[in-house]
Amino acid sequence: MCDREPQPYVDPHLLPNGADVAPAGAPVAAPITVENELPGPPGAHGVNADDPARPPLPPVPPLLPCRLDFRDGCYQVTIRPSLASLQSTVGTLRVDRAAPSAGPDGVIVSGDLYRQPPTVANPLAGGPGAASPPGAALDQDSPVIPGAAGESAAAAASRGDSSFPLLRQVPVFPRDRYRSYLRGTRLVVPPVTVPGRPCTVTVDVDEFDYTQPSAGSFQGSFPDSPSRSLTFVLQQVPGTFPTPIPSGPRFEGRVLEGGTDRGSVTLTWVSSFLRRAVLEIDTLRGAVAPQPVPDAAGTGTEFFETLYATAGWQLTIDRAEDQVDIPAPAGVNPNVCWTPANLHALMTSVRKAGTDLDAEWRTHLVVVPATMGCSRGVMYDQIGVPREGAASFSDDGYPSSDSSNFGAAENQQQRNTPRAYLRSAMHEVTHAFNQIHQESETAADNSIMTTTPSVADVLGGPATGAPGVFPDQINLGFNTTVRNHLAHMPDPVIRPGGWPFGAWFPSGAPQASDRNLFYANELRFEVKAETDHAPLGAPVTISWKLTNTSGAALMVPNDLRMEALFTTMSSLDESGEDRPVRPFVISCEGAKLAPLEPGASLSADYRVFWSSDGFPLERPGRHTVTVTVAWSAGGLPVAVTGTCDVWVDRPTTAAENRDAALVMHPEVGKWVVLGGGAYHLEEAVDRLRRLDSGDSRSTALDAGERSRVADSFSALDLMPGGDG
Repeated sequence: MCDREPQPYVDPHLLPNGADVAPAGAPVAAPITVENELPGPPGAHGVNADDPARPPLPPVPPLLPCRLDFRDGCYQVTIRPSLASLQSTVGTLRVDRAAPSAGPDGVIVSGDLYRQPPTVANPLAGGPGAASPPGAALDQDSPVIPGAAGESAAAAASRGDSSFPLLRQVPVFPRDRYRSYLRGTRLVVPPVTVPGRPCTVTVDVDEFDYTQPSAGSFQGSFPDSPSRSLTFVLQQVPGTFPTPIPSGPRFEGRVLEGGTDRGSVTLTWVSSFLRRAVLEIDTLRGAVAPQPVPDAAGTGTEFFETLYATAGWQLTIDRAEDQVDIPAPAGVNPNVCWTPANLHALMTSVRKAGTDLDAEWRTHLVVVPATMGCSRGVMYDQIGVPREGAASFSDDGYPSSDSSNFGAAENQQQRNTPRAYLRSAMHEVTHAFNQIHQESETAADNSIMTTTPSVADVLGGPATGAPGVFPDQINLGFNTTVRNHLAHMPDPVIRPGGWPFGAWFPSGAPQASDRNLFYANELRFEVKAETDHAPLGAPVTISWKLTNTSGAALMVPNDLRMEALFTTMSSLDESGEDRPVRPFVISCEGAKLAPLEPGASLSADYRVFWSSDGFPLERPGRHTVTVTVAWSAGGLPVAVTGTCDVWVDRPTTAAENRDAALVMHPEVGKWVVLGGGAYHLEEAVDRLRRLDSGDSRSTALDAGERSRVADSFSALDLMPGGDG
């Protein structure tokens, strides 16, 4: 076991509080300026016309208006390469002049491309038993052509089929076809042109090729720098559907790379929204789901749909699938704190059957009663795949132990504080779209992705004289950083079933450009493993302790658990692979920054075995485990970090070898990180019962001999009982 004391570092490029944050490992588009590019030589049209150093300009022909309708919203993109041997791509391009940081004349442009599947016959175009909508022409740029006769218009629309113009919306593409991310760097929309010169929209983009995740993983990778830079040169053409069924502006043109023609490109406007998703809300008997609340103007209401619309999302609540009055699972008391295993089992059983995350972006919110002091909500990094679901607890609420600034909501249940309840539920749902706390990314503020206690502390209470009071002055909105992440992060990063939670944010030891590290005489951070040596396949508990060694109180996270999201962990093996260790249950609603008095300490631990990135200790040899606690102090990113070593022993007996193979399975991994008792994980139950029986022993061993792997599970009380 060992500790590494943090070293000081001052970063000259720290972003100010509230600035957009460019995540490590995932490219994200930034604001650019819309250029007009008036035709003619420099100085024409009054530009520098009075410069005496310039020679007289030749006469300029009369200007003609362009009237290009390159509007905001989502465009469906099709790129067909000049070489027939190359595969066509389809996808979306987002044009966003509404981004808060884009400025009055700025815009953010981003996009995602997917490999286009081979063309198949469209049954709606004709053939036995097929009929086309009256007057509708087929749009050859549809991302997925319905493959079954009789498919409904709604189902076709959900896959982006443009044969139904009235149902046009942001298309959705299969995850395994994802090809690249587009980051806009320049946009030219000329207002006028000269006779004989077409009105042309120019879009410059950097393209980042995507490497798909390996088998069993969900996180692929992007390169640090663009794979290539492309230019779309576009002219507006008539839409595919004539009046009275308009299709939206349509543009066609060429794709250029360094001046070389690479093929054709078509952009068809499909929606004023940038992205779309579906939210399913299921409510247990005795619980109360979040409800709409009056908006700030007092003229309407705010709910999930209207709040996500401010980020450019068309979020639809699937009221046809929403369930209410769901009975509590057998043997579960719904009015106490739920175990992670019981809640995970409930979410698995009630979510929509047959959910296809390649056809829709869908996430799931389940509401249970619980009780005060459990947590206002949680999010699971996986149900079956990453970020499918979250939970809210209607009978938990706002205990004074979390904050002294809860005001009228103090010690009230969430069901009785509608505005604060909706904010909390929005927070958990937005975690499911892979957004993190602003205490870690920028600074605590009055926005959705700041934790509830921190929002209360930012607002202050009636006795503080602060301008806002919790809960009435809660801002049901995203700050600039989160809003632009939701609108412009790459699809794989934010869509349910994509990257694991927080995978885009720096994890493990911070890089020099990421955080300022405390001196040891300010904060001492100790990291220890419960054992120096462990057999392959055994869980290992890592613990850490933060002590204020200065003479003054310091603002630090009040909750150092992995589940509270201020703490991250990674494991570096002897081959050089550094694997993140991610918490499976995100339980963070009580976390905030609070003063740590001189000499006082905070501690936490985590059982390292499996996470959505796999098994961090899956190879024999030395593993260096790094634990980092990171937060933002007044907008300044700061952290403490430490390490310890764990030696994973090679199996020395046939029993150890076989038992390691039994337990190193994702379902057993989920059982362990849920703390056991997850009997809905049938594969895990079967494997662990075989581990605890004679099935896991080698016949060559003496009778009664057990492996160290089986002993470690028994010692941790992780074996299933006989009546589960």
